[in-house]
Amino acid sequence: MNQSFLSAPRRLILRSGGWLIAKQLAKLANGLLIAIFVARHLGPEGYGVLSYAVSLVAIVAPLNTLGMRNLSLREYKMYPEEANSILGTVTAIRFAGAIFSVCIVFAVAWIYPISHENIAVLCAILASAALVKSIDTIQEYFIAEQDPKPFVIFSVAVMAVFAGVKILLIFANMGVDAFILAQAAQGAVSGLGALLAYRRRTSGLPGLRIEASRVRRYLVQGFPLMLGALSAVIYLKSDILMLSYMVGQETTGIYAVAARLSEAWYVLPTALAMALFPRMVELRASSPSHYAARVQDAMDSFAAFGTLIAATSPFWSAPLVMLLFGAEYSPAAGVLQIYAWVGIVFATRALVHKWLLVEGIFWASAMIHATGAVTNVLLNLLLIPRYGAEGAAIATVISYTLAPILLAPLVPSLRKPAIMQLKAIAWPRRFADLWACQSVPSVRE
Repeated sequence: MNQSFLSAPRRLILRSGGWLIAKQLAKLANGLLIAIFVARHLGPEGYGVLSYAVSLVAIVAPLNTLGMRNLSLREYKMYPEEANSILGTVTAIRFAGAIFSVCIVFAVAWIYPISHENIAVLCAILASAALVKSIDTIQEYFIAEQDPKPFVIFSVAVMAVFAGVKILLIFANMGVDAFILAQAAQGAVSGLGALLAYRRRTSGLPGLRIEASRVRRYLVQGFPLMLGALSAVIYLKSDILMLSYMVGQETTGIYAVAARLSEAWYVLPTALAMALFPRMVELRASSPSHYAARVQDAMDSFAAFGTLIAATSPFWSAPLVMLLFGAEYSPAAGVLQIYAWVGIVFATRALVHKWLLVEGIFWASAMIHATGAVTNVLLNLLLIPRYGAEGAAIATVISYTLAPILLAPLVPSLRKPAIMQLKAIAWPRRFADLWACQSVPSVRE
């Protein structure tokens, strides 16, 4: 048993997953700690402006990658000898997408501004970091090789440096504009960090080769992935934009605090799903039945953990908000208790979309996200005017839960993952299975 558990593939997954989780935990700790200080410094209204800018840029972020992130991970794993061509082609596509996204961000913030001076220019500068980050597709190369240590080290170093920068801005009593600019600089430097990590690992710089045939193929394959990612980010960020326009920056700041705390535990399933992906590609080819069982096991574990977080939120939400953010943000506790239930579906879906990518069902992922995103926007329009931040949280929970259930009867390719996800949400069944397995020997006796 122990020898099987410590087989070479499992050791690779544990090592790769360990580094990815370490990065995500460092990102979580850094982001949450800095968010506490920044939110206290700026107050709900100023933090609402910052959240608006970050959310607007996040919504167009899929246009930066054009679906290349997961696609390049798959390509690196399947064709490791063609790494330079994959890297050059993906980088060129992402750079073009980044230029387009900057234009979109500026246009939206200019035509539909919030009440903050120069908000369109600030948002465009924040979005411009993606021009440099287009090279950070190198990190998918490290993940495909199941050796993410180099880029993790550089990523954490960049986070630490800019955490210090933001603390200095607080001591200097700087306004929200300075924090938006610091966020833009951090994004740009993190892209350079991936390049430095590659150079340190290989003692050289990547040889970028752009192939026209790959450009066409990647754009076709990446388009549904981009739509899926765009819809996914609408799930999590459109509510902040809609709150900004419909009820004001103070409520937006309170909601952003609740969302930040609720999303904190997402790093675990997201990082594990990323670490498992290369092994999923291998296992599907060698043992499809074993592959399906292991994916279901992982989904069940993610859903069980998410249920524990959500079910206990009434006990820890109010004390946590008061401790970390202060009395100004106390209304966020009620929002957090609602928002926490999103985590159950979010966690299982992290593996669903990896499963769809392994199966080559590119459009299915986009359809799930698009259905949920449309549902979320419609519910926000209905619930935000009446219930404010709590209404936005309710809309997110409902839309996340309904999307796969609504589509499964209509789209044959989605029925299997939808069933897997519903089984995962019903994870207590595993206790019955365990009891049945333990009862078998006694029956025979």
